[in-house]
Amino acid sequence: MNPVRRQQWMMVVLLVAVWGLLPFGRLSEIPVLVLAIIGMGITFRHRVLLSKQPWFIGLTVLSGLYFLLTLVSALDSYWPQKSFTVSFASWRFYFMGVAVLWFSTLKQNRQETTAYSAKELSFLIIKIMAIVALFWGLDAIVQAILGYDLFARESYPGRLTGIFGDNVKLGPVLALMLPVVLIWTRSQRRWIRWLALVAIMVAILLSGTRSAWLMMLFIGFLFAWQFLPKSRWLTLIKAGVLVLVISFLMAMLVPDFQQRLDRSAEVLSGQESALDYALADRLPIWHSAWQMYKKHPINGVGARAFRKAYPDFAAQDDPWVAQDGVSLQAHHWVLELMAETGTLGFVFGLALIFIYISVVKNKFKHPTVWPYATALLAAFLPVVSLYSLFSSFWSICLWWLVIVSFMGVSGED
Repeated sequence: MNPVRRQQWMMVVLLVAVWGLLPFGRLSEIPVLVLAIIGMGITFRHRVLLSKQPWFIGLTVLSGLYFLLTLVSALDSYWPQKSFTVSFASWRFYFMGVAVLWFSTLKQNRQETTAYSAKELSFLIIKIMAIVALFWGLDAIVQAILGYDLFARESYPGRLTGIFGDNVKLGPVLALMLPVVLIWTRSQRRWIRWLALVAIMVAILLSGTRSAWLMMLFIGFLFAWQFLPKSRWLTLIKAGVLVLVISFLMAMLVPDFQQRLDRSAEVLSGQESALDYALADRLPIWHSAWQMYKKHPINGVGARAFRKAYPDFAAQDDPWVAQDGVSLQAHHWVLELMAETGTLGFVFGLALIFIYISVVKNKFKHPTVWPYATALLAAFLPVVSLYSLFSSFWSICLWWLVIVSFMGVSGED
């Protein structure tokens, strides 16, 4: 293998390792930092050539806006050390992106004829990531049947967690990977396609994370609508029936899954107490987040400082404070931006979304862009309640998707 391709393979291995190490705590930060260090070296040596790359401006603007919205919030943060750390540490994603996009565009932008093209690398990553997702899904199903997975990890009580062990992150992560699996199965036989879909669906449903359920439904609908124009309604009906059958069987066989359904059904009662129960005591958290924004409307209480500010803004009968605890985050990205970064951060956040959409919109339906852009859309649905935007785990997931979707945009048609 020639040196150029060897460097590209190293980039792919590190990039996949970022995702593959997510179940093992902070280990995923290691390939992020390695790529960031490589990216810093590339920026220093090739800064003039970099400025001429089509992807460079978009990546720089996005990273700069993210840095600004966190930096402004840190100025009078309730937890300044944490907020400033989040702000300056965000540059690791920028330099990671520089490294990934530099190596992936060697062929078309530097005329390295022996290099892989961005398109080839993108499809390679799709194939590897789909295999990883299916392995995690099957591993979780083994755990559901035997009580422990292939790595002898037991599930979190009441939830299926698979390879994530004590953390209830399996559902959302598999939901983010679902678009990749769907794109990969387009080139597979029909029985493989449906078997893969069932495996991922079962794992996501058994994870018990209702936001992941909503993400899965959104992704499935969008895939059928955009890639199956001639049979979209038939496919949606088949998938809908499949979801109902699987859900019915799991409700009969898995008590924890039935309990999640019963809890979700409380939304229909119309009573505030029942709604709060269905939302897992989210209403007091959202009330406190809104109070934070009202008292700090300009730049919020500080990125990741929600937990420090919470006691000062919680109601007297707040159930979280009553249990000698606090909420660690707002559990909704809009409220999180408003509470932790204020109006300035919220405006910067909307600008980030607008700029990202403007970069990917012309190639959104391309199979090397669609899975990652769709995963990001699913993560920012207004009906999902997931992790903090500024947490290490979730920020790695989101920035990874941004960078790899930029790789798809940079690929030749």
